[in-house]
Amino acid sequence: MNLAKMPRRLAALALVAGLGLTACGGGGDSGGSGSGNGAGTETYPLGVAMALSGANAALGQDFVKFMEFAVEDANKAHASDGFEIKMVSEDTQATAEVGLNALNKLATVEKVPAVFTAWSAVVKAMAPASEDLGVALFNVGANSPELEGAGANLRNFFPLSSVNVRALGTYMAKEKGAKKAAIIRVNNASGEGAADVYKKAFEAAGGKVVATETIEQDAVDASSQVSKVLAQHPDTIHVQPLLGEAVAIFKALDDQGYTGQVTTYSGAGEAVAVRQASGASMNGVTYAALSGAKADDPKVTALVDRFKAAQGREPAGLSYDVYMYDSVFMYADIIKQLRDKKQDVTGKNILALVDDVKTFKNLPLEGSTTFTDSGTVIKDTIIKRIDDSSANPAADPEVVTLSAK
Repeated sequence: MNLAKMPRRLAALALVAGLGLTACGGGGDSGGSGSGNGAGTETYPLGVAMALSGANAALGQDFVKFMEFAVEDANKAHASDGFEIKMVSEDTQATAEVGLNALNKLATVEKVPAVFTAWSAVVKAMAPASEDLGVALFNVGANSPELEGAGANLRNFFPLSSVNVRALGTYMAKEKGAKKAAIIRVNNASGEGAADVYKKAFEAAGGKVVATETIEQDAVDASSQVSKVLAQHPDTIHVQPLLGEAVAIFKALDDQGYTGQVTTYSGAGEAVAVRQASGASMNGVTYAALSGAKADDPKVTALVDRFKAAQGREPAGLSYDVYMYDSVFMYADIIKQLRDKKQDVTGKNILALVDDVKTFKNLPLEGSTTFTDSGTVIKDTIIKRIDDSSANPAADPEVVTLSAK
C-alpha cells in the first residue's frame, strides 16, 4: 500500500484499515435523531478520544473525568428537554495512528455524530478522516496553529498556540527585554507549529531565536538538546513538549545550570505528574495559560473539590479541564437547538449549526465562547509562574494577563 500516492483523506483511512480496523460505513453522516431509553428520553452518543494510556494518560484520564462530570450535570440540566447524552470514550495514546483507530471505531461502530479529542498530532490526523466518516470533530485540548483550517469537519473549541504562544513570545521580547531565545520542542505537530509561532512572535518583537532543538516524544534524556542550546547563550528558553519528555528537559536545564527564564505552555506547566517528577527544576518556570474561568472562581473550585473527592488528588491540567467540562455543555446546547429545529443530530447538521450560531452562551465555567469564521476561538492569555512545583497548580501566581484584542 503506497500511502504517499493516495489522496490525503483516503490515505488516512487506508492507514486505519492497515491497523486491522473494520469500517462499518463511512462517507455519510454518523449519528441520527437519537435512540430512546424506554422512558421517553432520547439518548445521543458523544464520542471522546483521549490519551488513556501511555505517558500522556495523566492528562487524558483527568480530561475524561471532567467530561464525565459534565455529562452528569448536563443531563440533569436538560432533563426537561427530553434528551440525555451518553459518553463513549476511546484511547488515542496521544498518537496519530492510535487516534485514527479510535476515530474509526467511534464513527462506524458506536455511530457517534461528533468526536471530541485533543493532542495536536491526533487532531491533525483525524481532521481529514472525519470528513469521510461524516462526523463533526471538535478539538478541545490541542494548540498547534496547523489545526486552523485543517479539515472541513474540524472546529477548534480550544484556543490554538497562534493565540497564547504568540502572546508569550511577544511578551518575553517586548516586555521582559529578552534579546536571544532558544526553543526545545517535541518532534511532532504539537511542537513544530507552536515553535514556529513563538519564533515569529519573538523576532517580530525585536528578539532573535538563536537555536531550536527537537526531542522525540517520551524521550528520557534531554542533555544533548540542552547542551546545544546553552552553547548559544540564550536569555530565555521556551520549552514546547508533551508530558513524557517534559521532565527530561526541565531536569537537564537545571542540571546544566541554566539561570535564564524558562517558559512553556499550560499543558506542561500545570501537569501534576510533570511537576512531581521534575521537582525543584520547574521552580521559576513561567507558562501561558488559556482559561475562560480562573482557578479561584467558585464554580471551578467546586468542580476541583468534586474531582478531589472522587480521585483523592489534585487534577492535572486545570486550564484544559475547564474546556473539557464546558465542551459537553456546548454539545448539549447543539443537541437542544437541533431538536428545536426538528433536525437530526448528525455530523453535517452539527457543523452547520455551529457555523451559523457561532456563539454559545450557556457554558457554566467560561460563560460563553465564539467561533471565528475559520472555526477557532480566541481567548486572553494568562502568564503564570511556578514558585513551588509541589503546590497545587491553581496556586501558581498570575504574572500578567495579555489581552487577545
